[in-house]
Amino acid sequence: MFKKIILAIYIFSSLKSTAQTVDEILNQYEIKNGGKEKFAAITTLQYSGNIKMQMMGMPMNIGVANFIETGKLYRKELSGMFGLKGAYTLVTDTEGYTFSPTIPSYGDFQGMEGGIKKMENNVFLENKNKLNAMEEFSTLIDCRSKGFIPEFVGMATVEKVNCYKIKLTAKDGLIATYFIDATTYLLKQVELLGKQMMDKLGLNGGPLSEMMGGNINKQKMAIIYVEYAEINGIKFPTKQKLQLGAVDVEIENSEIQMNQTIDKKWYAN
Repeated sequence: MFKKIILAIYIFSSLKSTAQTVDEILNQYEIKNGGKEKFAAITTLQYSGNIKMQMMGMPMNIGVANFIETGKLYRKELSGMFGLKGAYTLVTDTEGYTFSPTIPSYGDFQGMEGGIKKMENNVFLENKNKLNAMEEFSTLIDCRSKGFIPEFVGMATVEKVNCYKIKLTAKDGLIATYFIDATTYLLKQVELLGKQMMDKLGLNGGPLSEMMGGNINKQKMAIIYVEYAEINGIKFPTKQKLQLGAVDVEIENSEIQMNQTIDKKWYAN
């Protein structure tokens, strides 16, 4: 009888703790990452990226330049192998465009006709949320006010790191799973569907999205956050790994500038 009472007390206390945990975890996550006030104060963000991957048996090294001004501009400029130099995605408050050079067919890849393309309205609306300097890196910051429903679903280990596992349901019903380091409260991993990943990395509707094809939208993938740097009091990811089936992709971010004036040339189509 005594054992049953102890067990009942333990279960009750565990349930009570779990019910409080998701908000406590997210609160600590916001604090350790710099706080939502600092995120909200960032109006412009510029940084360079280097993507290393394999496609159709070919090693690829793609340079990426990112320019974002809240409410006015989102631009991702590509350079590197496979004829992508000069390709870009451009979104303003009124319309969106993509540009790609003509890419010849190679192996199973059918090639891609180049030129400037105006985004279809539905694609533009999906990309319009990119007009927020820190949107890509702040999904969990004040997530309830953005229409997400967070739920703590247990503990998990990611690359030997003990993590809180948070299920995040968006307004459209899509679910992503976030793994927060239980010691540092930094994001360690996020599991997404391909479409969510393309949205998160700002590739939706752009040249890389077209090259990868529509099948990627239904595939599951993971982004692992390997390294961070503190910029303007905010923990900013400088090295990430993407896992998509048998494909491994590395992304390194550098030359990070916040609240610096963006050259007017990047606003031009």
